[in-house]
Amino acid sequence: MGRDRWTGVAWLVVLAGCVVLRVLLGTSESEYLLTVAPYMVISVATPLVILYGTIRHRPPHRAGWFLLAAAQLLYAVADGLSVADDYLSGEFLEPTPADIVYFAYYLLFAAAVLIFIRRRTPGWDGPSAIDALVIAISAGLLSWIYILQPLTSDSELPLNAKLTQSAYPMLDLMLLILAVRLVMGAGTRGPVLYLLLTSMALMLGVDTAYLATAIADGGAVTDAYLDAVWMLSLGLLGLAGLHPGIRHFDRRTATALPDASPSRLGALAVAVLMAPGVQFIEWLRGEPPSVPLISGACAVMFLLVLARMSGLVAAQRRAAVTDGLTGLRTRRFFAEALATECRRALRTGHGLGLLIIDVDHFKKINDGYGHPAGDQVLREVARRLTSAVRAGAVVARYGGEEFVVLAPHTAPTDLFAMAERLRSEVADLPIDIGGDLLSVTVSVGAATTIPAPTMATPIPTTPMATTTPATPMAATTPMAATTPTGPLPPTATPPTTKATPPTTTGSASTATAAATAPTAPAPTAPALAAAATSTSTAAAAASASPTSAGASSSAAPTGAVCTEPESLIRAADQALYAAKAAGRNRSILAGTTTP
Repeated sequence: MGRDRWTGVAWLVVLAGCVVLRVLLGTSESEYLLTVAPYMVISVATPLVILYGTIRHRPPHRAGWFLLAAAQLLYAVADGLSVADDYLSGEFLEPTPADIVYFAYYLLFAAAVLIFIRRRTPGWDGPSAIDALVIAISAGLLSWIYILQPLTSDSELPLNAKLTQSAYPMLDLMLLILAVRLVMGAGTRGPVLYLLLTSMALMLGVDTAYLATAIADGGAVTDAYLDAVWMLSLGLLGLAGLHPGIRHFDRRTATALPDASPSRLGALAVAVLMAPGVQFIEWLRGEPPSVPLISGACAVMFLLVLARMSGLVAAQRRAAVTDGLTGLRTRRFFAEALATECRRALRTGHGLGLLIIDVDHFKKINDGYGHPAGDQVLREVARRLTSAVRAGAVVARYGGEEFVVLAPHTAPTDLFAMAERLRSEVADLPIDIGGDLLSVTVSVGAATTIPAPTMATPIPTTPMATTTPATPMAATTPMAATTPTGPLPPTATPPTTKATPPTTTGSASTATAAATAPTAPAPTAPALAAAATSTSTAAAAASASPTSAGASSSAAPTGAVCTEPESLIRAADQALYAAKAAGRNRSILAGTTTP
């Protein structure tokens, strides 16, 4: 570390000495070659310094830094050709050999910055690209009105000279877009980034000043202060290459930058207001404003800002329905999806399944291994659930260590198979929590609706529940929850099922589930139904009061179950409770009739 620090200090001392010497020689009557010698020292040394820093610090991805060193080598060659041209005759026709090499330098430099951007932000960062384009259009408008237009309107310049001199501000504009994209994208912040951006800003600024001075004076510019700024730009670039931070410069940060930070919004506001500001300034100067150009720039920036706003709204909508820890949908999204699927189930008559999944002994994981380990368990469980469900299912985090899976078009047997598959997916492989392997299990409670015609066929092997005749009830009478049954501990006694009139009593074995067989014509709406269980798991039977007037529990009701999605949640929650009471790491499917 000490060696790296002294290397950087030595480079700064050399840079400061050359800058001071160049300014002093520029104010004296010295020979031309002696005057530009300090500048050439920094120009030639910069690619060597970058190459030394890259070899010294060995960043994981060196292609960008090698390209940057190659670009600066071309820049030094172009500077040498330019000095030779000025010293010998200065009569080379444009584009001169130095111009050709300068253009190649721009391309290599842009390629290096593009590599940095892609490494730091592997995905497509649309918002940052739009922001960079808005600022570039604003800068391009200024460049055209105050630099390019005067150059192209000069009748004394030949066409090749106009094209050559116009290419420099266009290439500078390209570097400006890349610089804005680099600073607004994701990636680690640090001295290397700030040194690189400051170097690019100085280079763009001094190039613009050089062109503006050339337009005003009508000839070549050799001012010492311009060379001093160029030297500072090159020196900062070399200092960035010497910094040890290049080891992790292209590493993507774990947390993205704010998508609409105050500084970003301020820069966009200035860029958008630049076009009408330029038009107002031209009007004050008495110059005819370029109305088509300014109007076109305003229109394009307006559309870009509109696209940016739509992206912000979409990002906020995604954030509102996405759990920050697991990446699953939130409880709010699940509630809306459940209501939507219930309405669709009422309309089409298809089945709708719901799983409530709870991580067993999660508090012990937090207490024994710490909350970061608990977070890792939740993330891994969420990943396994997402990979195991079928297409079209909604997986959401319900709260704490609970997850829910909403599965449209699912029959009871299919839902129970899905529950077992999810349970096995979590339990079969341990979870890595920072070097330790932890076995994690989940308990699953399931409830489903099926089309009522399916309920018209009784289950031959299932003992039917006896019911008591019901008194007429209003259609809006809520369902009375029942206690599901399941595999019980050896000392436990089977619970009895109670409900508001009519009362249903019955029993279920560990291999079958009880259901109420309808005696009236079956409706087309869904109804909560009993389902068969596997031989390794238990079933919980539950019944509820009918909602149609004059109906009894032995007849098929009107099937308005999905008008109250909470009834489906309650049934699945009761099944989850039964699974935990039966010893955890179980899947239990609740059997109910239509409320």
